[in-house]
Amino acid sequence: MTRQRNPHQTDPSKNPDRIGAITASPSGGLHAAIQKNSKGGYNQRSRESLIDTKVSEQLTGWQEEVYISKAMQNGIDREADCKEAFEEATGRAILDVSFTLHKKIGYFGASPDGVFEDNPGELIEIKCPLQKTYARFLRTLEIPAEYQTQMIAQVACMQHIPNKAQGAKSVLFIMYHPRFYPSFVAVPFKVTVKQIKELESEVTILVSEIIEARLTAESNQWQELIK
Repeated sequence: MTRQRNPHQTDPSKNPDRIGAITASPSGGLHAAIQKNSKGGYNQRSRESLIDTKVSEQLTGWQEEVYISKAMQNGIDREADCKEAFEEATGRAILDVSFTLHKKIGYFGASPDGVFEDNPGELIEIKCPLQKTYARFLRTLEIPAEYQTQMIAQVACMQHIPNKAQGAKSVLFIMYHPRFYPSFVAVPFKVTVKQIKELESEVTILVSEIIEARLTAESNQWQELIK
């Protein structure tokens, strides 16, 4: 394999637009923060963890490093291999894209793993899991809920960017593992207007909570200095 890793994602922490912003990635905490229980309440632990993380980034201008397990690193390293295998098998070229902020919602952005050169409105999301997870997906073809949230967020952020995604409408979800043959399986994920509106509503509320928490933290910080 000769394809290089997406240069826009080699060190996301160096992209200033990401600092303090809610991202689509499940590891960023969005899915866990907006899920509601049977009584309609949020998981406060997950929500407050995301809020504190983003407040700290906005106050310091710095994104702390997060722990990356061996399995997670394998997934990162294999993404380029997946793209090359897919291109060779289908003849469709994949273009790398950068992090894109939402047109109307501040501190909210996403970075899909790519778009198709022949149809930039179709985004690409790649997962390179452990082989048992890959086998489960082959058996069920069910996309986990956290990845669905991720892809809805990606379309929400890129649907108004004609020069990058020509009005993104859908995502091709691809799972890859080099020990299987074929080495990948792809499932289209169509994003609806209803899904986008519901997610945007949740993110808008979450962003307002982050801003309120930051203002409180700033006020308390200066009060201590004044004393």
